[in-house]
Amino acid sequence: MNKHPSGENLQDAVPAPENAQKRPAKARAETTPADAKKSTARRTCIMVLGMHRSGTSALTRAISLLGAELPKNMLGANPTNPAGHWEPVRLMELHDRMLGEAGSSWDDWRSFDPNDLGAARLRFYKAEIARLIDEEYGSAPLFVMKEPRISRFVPLYAEILESMRVDVRYVLTERNPLAVIASLEKRGSFTYAFSALLWLRHELEAECATRGKPRVFLSYENMIDGWRSGVERMTETLQIEWPRPINDAQTALSTHFSAAHQHHVASRARLEADQRMTKWVKDTYSALMALERNPNDATATAQLDAVRDAFDCASPVFGEAFFPEMRVRSVMDAEKRAQLQHLVAIQAPEIDRQTAELERLRREIENRDADIAKLRDSRLTEAEALNADWDRKERATKAREAELIAEAGRSTRLASEAESQAQLLKKELEALTADQRRLILERDQALSEKQRALEDLNVVHRSYMWRLTSLFRTKTKV
Repeated sequence: MNKHPSGENLQDAVPAPENAQKRPAKARAETTPADAKKSTARRTCIMVLGMHRSGTSALTRAISLLGAELPKNMLGANPTNPAGHWEPVRLMELHDRMLGEAGSSWDDWRSFDPNDLGAARLRFYKAEIARLIDEEYGSAPLFVMKEPRISRFVPLYAEILESMRVDVRYVLTERNPLAVIASLEKRGSFTYAFSALLWLRHELEAECATRGKPRVFLSYENMIDGWRSGVERMTETLQIEWPRPINDAQTALSTHFSAAHQHHVASRARLEADQRMTKWVKDTYSALMALERNPNDATATAQLDAVRDAFDCASPVFGEAFFPEMRVRSVMDAEKRAQLQHLVAIQAPEIDRQTAELERLRREIENRDADIAKLRDSRLTEAEALNADWDRKERATKAREAELIAEAGRSTRLASEAESQAQLLKKELEALTADQRRLILERDQALSEKQRALEDLNVVHRSYMWRLTSLFRTKTKV
């Protein structure tokens, strides 16, 4: 049975946050004597260690896809980690309280000694951590735990888990420091040098604390390039029997370790060529990659020891100059915020009144805007109707104009035809008149000739000879 906080420390117990990501509870069978015997058996925790933004979330999710239990209350996804963090949010909050109580914080690159809390408070935090582990993981025989802050106090967790009869297997995650720094800069606007020191502290502490223990080194970049070899090496090195066979999970793992999720990429050559990067970081990353290839590389271990010794010697000097100043400034900022909040509280009634007045004016403006819009729409409707009527009349006018033009064209054509016909008739009339005159002349000539003939005949009749022969002519007739 784990020790729980005493009565005087109950107020420090960490409740489950309302916005924590809940993992669906699994149905539990009734407890049998055999189950009771099994409950006393040792369980296994796979602890994922490494710097924030180093791929610890990706490794944790992959381990859970193979059947390891996740915490019940997890830090949910957010824009900087849309795939999820997969870490126990209640333990994370407890860690922040513990670090703060010892004068540190999650982004402190100095070493952290839990003994600085004092014996009583250290016992309290041990009990709280044990309680939350029980509540988050229950009696799961295999569970995965990831919370980057643990990298700075691994021995504390090792002691607690040992007291809970839990075996621990460690997965140390590495990622190119340049990619980590870029990610931190985007997420929290961290400076280049500060992020480098923070990466250095997490990696050095996690590596040193896990020496001689079951552990495996896995780089995030190598898992993206080919996750299967990394998973198989983790399985063999840590001697894990997965509840879910690797082949059964390969589709989910292939989707999970996608380059699409790798937002920041940096090569080893680029790291070595970066003049801003301290040699400590370059040597540490080189040694960690060497340990991934050969966990027994004594040269790499010695190199890490040298960097850690130098870093630990320098940290108090620069850290004491930096962090106390930051705390003073933080306190001053907090006091200023408190003063501003006090002023806001004093001005709250007036602010509320002005806010209400602004709201009234806003509604009035909205109503006027609505009236204006309605009037504009009405005027637009009228204008559209007038335009339509104008267009209709214009079309009718143009049509009538076209008709008149066509009619004028027809009239012009008829007038031209009539004039041509008149000219033709005039010519025919002139021809007939000429013929008439000619005929009259011929008639007059014929009449004149006839008259002359009659006159000549009359002359004959009156002549002597005619009288003389008259008797002869008479007898002849008889």
